[in-house]
Amino acid sequence: MSEALDDRYKRLKDYRFPEILLSVSNSGETGILHLKNWPAEKLIYIKNGKIMFATSNIEEDCLGINLLTKGKITVTQYYESIRLLEKTGKRHGSILVELGYLTQKDLDDAVKKQVEEIVLSIFKWEDGYFFYEETPFNIDESITLESDTVTLIYKGIKEMDNFPQIRNALPFTTILTTSTNAHKLFRKFRFDDSEKKIINLVDGKRTVLDILTTLHGDDLENLKVLYALKSIEAVIPIDYSDTGKEVMLSAVSGTSSPEALYKKGTELFMDGKYSASVNVFREAVNLKPDKASYYFYLAMSLINISMLEDAENALIKAIEIEPFNDDYYTELGMVYTKRGLNRKANKTFEFALRINPHNQRARHSLSKIKK
Repeated sequence: MSEALDDRYKRLKDYRFPEILLSVSNSGETGILHLKNWPAEKLIYIKNGKIMFATSNIEEDCLGINLLTKGKITVTQYYESIRLLEKTGKRHGSILVELGYLTQKDLDDAVKKQVEEIVLSIFKWEDGYFFYEETPFNIDESITLESDTVTLIYKGIKEMDNFPQIRNALPFTTILTTSTNAHKLFRKFRFDDSEKKIINLVDGKRTVLDILTTLHGDDLENLKVLYALKSIEAVIPIDYSDTGKEVMLSAVSGTSSPEALYKKGTELFMDGKYSASVNVFREAVNLKPDKASYYFYLAMSLINISMLEDAENALIKAIEIEPFNDDYYTELGMVYTKRGLNRKANKTFEFALRINPHNQRARHSLSKIKK
């Protein structure tokens, strides 16, 4: 029987673990990500957006069991170290070094690997619950993992084996194109030949299904590569309807004015073609970066394709231009709420109400947080 959860927890399936990790990483925040999938309970400690440490209540994730399973220590060494641990209360790793079973470098490497494996194991969860607590923390560890979160996300998705979860996150009809950050992100990896071929097929024209049918080999493995690239935002979806094609061609050629792009973007948004409107509004703000309304509609489009971190940045930009628009603060508060950042959402809704005490949406959203 599962235990009751407090109101801070959200359903992991509704948000997707890779997107949660990337959002926290991009925010540069410090806090603890709490995750539960009975009987497992795991904590990820993040400082300034970097994963520092992780803990688990699962016995197989413990350092000693981990070392024993990997053949780094013997059964006799394990039990001797446990006897001393119970007697002295020292940390297990320190005892293993003192007994000469491990060198300090062996221990450092083992702890970093253990932390990485705890994080990677969560990618295999089919469901669970989480909440992110933005808070300073002290961890009693001399060895911490300052991992590149993007690399961990990519590696974690490559180890997933839940086809429905991947398929739902990346429908076969999705058309993909490389993002503006793609080259910067690609430098973090050493792709093999099959991965390079997949990347070369992402051209803003082919659907996911087109790419898979062009490739040889294991379709699921190829799909995981595409999902991993999407999750780290190296590739992004694009709506290439006839209208979207026309708009994007004019945007690329530079023949459209920012006003025309804004008008076309709002039309696409109202038609529910959010991926296309994102691309159009991005071009509009590039051409005219002093228009708050352009950033606002860019943010609203991004929200509808679950790119919450980018939406937050666009709303902050809109607020910088028009600092007393309560609607912008309200939408920013909604983004924080969706990301589980209730403290930030609370402050943002309160500020919206200072500007406009009659903002019922902000008031209602604030009361829900405080329940």
